[in-house]
Amino acid sequence: MDLFDFIKNTIQNNFKNELQNSINNSIENAVYFNIDVIRNYKNIYIISVGKASLSMYKALINTFEKYNLSFNKALVIYDINLKDQIKDLEILENNKKIELIESTHPLVSDNSFKAAKKIIDLALEFDNENSLFLFLISGGSSSMVEDSIIPPITLAEIYKILLQFDFSIYKLNTYRTFLSNIKGGKLLQYFNKSKIISLIISDVPFNSIDTIGSGLTAFYKKLSYQEMNQLISELSQYLKILIDSRILLNIINKNKEIEKIMENKLDYLKGNLHNFVLLDNFESIYLLYNQMKNLKEYYKLNVKNKDFEIEIVSTHINLDIINLTNFFKSFIFTKLKEYLKRDIKDKIKVYLFGGETYLKVLKNGYGGRLQHLVLYLIKELYYLLINQFNIDELKNKVDILFFSLATDGKDGNTDKAGVILPIFEFFNKDISKIEKYLDNFNSGIFFDNPKNNKYLINLPYGLINLNEIYGIIFDFKKY
Repeated sequence: MDLFDFIKNTIQNNFKNELQNSINNSIENAVYFNIDVIRNYKNIYIISVGKASLSMYKALINTFEKYNLSFNKALVIYDINLKDQIKDLEILENNKKIELIESTHPLVSDNSFKAAKKIIDLALEFDNENSLFLFLISGGSSSMVEDSIIPPITLAEIYKILLQFDFSIYKLNTYRTFLSNIKGGKLLQYFNKSKIISLIISDVPFNSIDTIGSGLTAFYKKLSYQEMNQLISELSQYLKILIDSRILLNIINKNKEIEKIMENKLDYLKGNLHNFVLLDNFESIYLLYNQMKNLKEYYKLNVKNKDFEIEIVSTHINLDIINLTNFFKSFIFTKLKEYLKRDIKDKIKVYLFGGETYLKVLKNGYGGRLQHLVLYLIKELYYLLINQFNIDELKNKVDILFFSLATDGKDGNTDKAGVILPIFEFFNKDISKIEKYLDNFNSGIFFDNPKNNKYLINLPYGLINLNEIYGIIFDFKKY
């Protein structure tokens, strides 16, 4: 097993298993921490929504069984692309207490509105002092549940346009919240007496609760007059065809109406709303770090008997693809210079990074931002390094691997989690061809090629949804 196979197998097998364990353990710990509160309520209603809704719900029910807890009803809102996984979750079948609701991601649909209505109706019917509403929220909730004065088909087109810009997740969710009747804590307008506990898996850097899933159960934040005007100005510019002044006026009035409702709920929510972030990208990177650390002795004994070091550099990078590529390019260049000056001895060195990047999509291609990132980095490194080093000599002194992966198992419109590849191996390819794939946003087609698909990383979609993980691995040799 060479270094490439070792890293890839660690991610696809050991790391995958640890991700599943992390969900089970975090859910059980959260229930145990709140068990006295949970047992105080006669009526418990579960609402699980997001890409990880199925795995979170299964973990919760296993924990309920362990502690002899019961519930009245559960709504499990899941991505329709996970329909085939239902049969593998025996706990969801033939149970009249559970309602499975198909929805869509990344665009809203009629199903998203139907799912939101189910939640609202449940709240309106069972909101009282004896009720506990237990939310399980993961990334993807933004599109899977929605209520807006804008019709679903129009709102889907708006989402599609906004997703094509290189907006950060924070900016994107600001727009989503403004256009929605339930995001940014607005869903809480339908609660008056119940206890609300949300167990959340974060897929955004810095774990902003009002950004994860667009903040379904976040504390409501009033928009200032200046903020509202700014949003109207920007949306008018981006969505000229889809939103006219009449629609914008209706959205403003709806926001003001909800604002008045929420003003009267502040004291109630302060005492009855509890949001807990169970997992974030630090945990995912730390899990991968531990797996590599545990297995490095195996690699040293069976493959190469040399020092093997692993380092977490950052867990919450939030840069667009151009700036993220420049960061990685500079990092690799700096480490190469240090090595050639003999500041770094012969060893294997793994650097791990986490966060989320974003990309302005100009064409409807096939691929994802992580596959795009890898190809873009190859191109940029090629033009940098050929002007700084003798590449043939450098190849004899060091090998470099780079990987990028989505913990949710799905990069863009592909069914792959990401890519791992040897940098110098791609210097032998025609860079102009790589540039064409980049120009057409077809990174997925490039890696689906039988010559290149060995570089693809597979993780099960729907297992978890944290941030992205990037890795740079150097095999520094003696010279």
